[in-house]
Amino acid sequence: MRYLTAALAAGFVLASSAALADDPMADTYANTVATKNVKTGQTGMLLFNSDGTYSAKGTTPDGKTVQYPGKWVIKDNGKAICLTPTLPAEAPNPPATTCSPLESHHVGDSWTVTNDHGDTFAVSMMAGR
Repeated sequence: MRYLTAALAAGFVLASSAALADDPMADTYANTVATKNVKTGQTGMLLFNSDGTYSAKGTTPDGKTVQYPGKWVIKDNGKAICLTPTLPAEAPNPPATTCSPLESHHVGDSWTVTNDHGDTFAVSMMAGR
């Protein structure tokens, strides 16, 4: 089975305010980031944690549901977020680390973003987990 790459490659969010200036990901910790690959239609949901980890749930190209954990890091002086899935060693075709522009958005916003692999995603942030 080929693992989901849609959720891994999405662009991300984040509320910018004086209170969140030190942590641009703070608005995501209690909320859900939803993604949809514009080309393939694959969907994903990401839940970010303040410890640099995330959990993802999405669909594979054949429509199966897959869940997995991963790690995230902010790079390029806060201009990009990179996601690395944590998959079992025996996973076939594990996706590579992907990076996307880190943009300022709020709960309820929807936008599109293209990652460093050339994949474009429709992204939104929803309240709650």
